[in-house]
Amino acid sequence: MRKTITKCFAMIMLISSLLIHSQTNDNDAIEQLKLAKLQITEGSNEYNPTVGIATFNALANQGNAKAMNALGMIYCEGISVQVNEQVAIQWYEMAAINGYPIAYYNIALLYKNGVGVSKDLTKAVSYFKKAAIDGYSKAYFNWGEMVKNGSGVEKNYELAMTIFKQGEANKDSNCIYAQGYLHYKGFGTPQDYNKAVTLFELAAKKGNAIGMYMLGYCYRNGYGVIIDKRKAVYCFNKAASLGYERAIQELTEPIAENNTPNQSKTVSVSTPKDLENITNVEVPKKIINVKHKIDTNSISGTYIGKLMRYDWSGQNILNTTQIKVIFKQNGNDITGVWVEKEGDSIVFNATKEEKAIVFNDSRLDRINRYTALELTTFKFNKAKLQIIENQGDIFIVGNIQFYNLKQHEKEKPMYLILENEANQNSLIQKKRFQMFLFS
Repeated sequence: MRKTITKCFAMIMLISSLLIHSQTNDNDAIEQLKLAKLQITEGSNEYNPTVGIATFNALANQGNAKAMNALGMIYCEGISVQVNEQVAIQWYEMAAINGYPIAYYNIALLYKNGVGVSKDLTKAVSYFKKAAIDGYSKAYFNWGEMVKNGSGVEKNYELAMTIFKQGEANKDSNCIYAQGYLHYKGFGTPQDYNKAVTLFELAAKKGNAIGMYMLGYCYRNGYGVIIDKRKAVYCFNKAASLGYERAIQELTEPIAENNTPNQSKTVSVSTPKDLENITNVEVPKKIINVKHKIDTNSISGTYIGKLMRYDWSGQNILNTTQIKVIFKQNGNDITGVWVEKEGDSIVFNATKEEKAIVFNDSRLDRINRYTALELTTFKFNKAKLQIIENQGDIFIVGNIQFYNLKQHEKEKPMYLILENEANQNSLIQKKRFQMFLFS
């Protein structure tokens, strides 16, 4: 019995000594890593890159994942060594395999940006996913964004929402904002300002700069909340202090996006069903969906009118552009010119299909609210147009939506109304339409 107790006591002492030794080694490694980091940092009092790199190599050879990741960074940035991204990726891979998921994230950034390696968005998505699943919560947002944008993978808003929810569960505030963004625009989910505001507010409370900015934007325009300029300014200033530069731009913008709201608080509602037959040519205060319908064999001719742009819920007209459109139809092929009174003039090609007029790779460049000094390229998306014949006059009404090539997503809904210049209308009808066009 005594021998058994003695053996057990000896075993306990041995295990304890091993644990203490392991903890001591861990503590030593932590201190060595701290010192080595200072030694490769220019301006540090400890600056000595040769010694620092030697320390990282020694720790990496002992299986230290953080040291492996550090060597990946050293070769990636060329800190006292020649830049070699392939060697960097090898060290990052080893670090990740040894339990350091941030290394997968670092590899993803290299492939996403094409830094030292051929740009490969598919690999970037794969590595962001690995980093997230292995425990680096920040990677969920990057993974979800690439799925949302269709970068390196098929665009899938529903999957992106699922990924963002996983990121939120792992305490990433960017993923909270990102869910709000999908609700705000109605991508992959019904458009809902109320849900968006709730998520923006939650992200803002966690110190998320873009969530704070979007909350301010909603307060300024009355999207899901009652318009409150004071709260909007507070949110923009807070977002700016957190480093979100667009907030500064919004603070200097004299006019809100929704400068003539229909109500102080815009509540998202379902868009009315497609209208088969439009009986007038009045501008709808709220967006309506028009079914594609052409009752004449040809739409050739010159048309003048207006293009109304609505907010994401379709409840407010944000701005109106006067336009002239020339259609030349040959069978199902359409060519033409699109001219805006103050802005762009483009030549376009389109095809008349059974349910839509498709603008074939037609694009226009314009400066939008957020890129004051930079042109943004927009692509025409499918148009649903309907011909109205009213007492011999011909009108074209319908929906058009631009596609933002930079953000890889559709723009706000628009409503088009055009009158054929050849209309032989009554004097009263003509005056009424002209007043509408140029008011």
